[in-house]
Amino acid sequence: MMNFEDFNELVQKVKSDHPIWFGIEPDEIPDDTTIRLAEEKLYTQLPDDYINFILEYGGGYFAFSNVFSLQERSDFNLVYLNYKYDAVDSGYVLFSENNSGDIFGFKTVDGICEPKIHFYDHEIEIWQESQYCNLFDYLEKVALSN
Repeated sequence: MMNFEDFNELVQKVKSDHPIWFGIEPDEIPDDTTIRLAEEKLYTQLPDDYINFILEYGGGYFAFSNVFSLQERSDFNLVYLNYKYDAVDSGYVLFSENNSGDIFGFKTVDGICEPKIHFYDHEIEIWQESQYCNLFDYLEKVALSN
């Protein structure tokens, strides 16, 4: 399972090899208050992987993927999109989508998001466990691979 340090090293290598993949400005990096407010609005504690990611990279477009951010007026605002898709009461926190109607999320158990990634298939309308152990594993394989 990839940790944050290994992920950062991978990102630096991929940025060096393919700078154009990171040509779109990311969303703003949130402060601790913004993170706490988002957790209150979503009724859950966000996973450390997600928090580490947005504190370093901000969210929004990220190479060949996206990660919902905490920037208030972003098209990728985590809180807004979770309410828009009625996910707040579903037991999942949505954090990314694949531009085909499918969504990736963290399952919440007792008010805490688990790091394992789940996948919502819009065609059959069910959540399933994905092959990704955590956010960094997901981004390595989806965002940072060509």
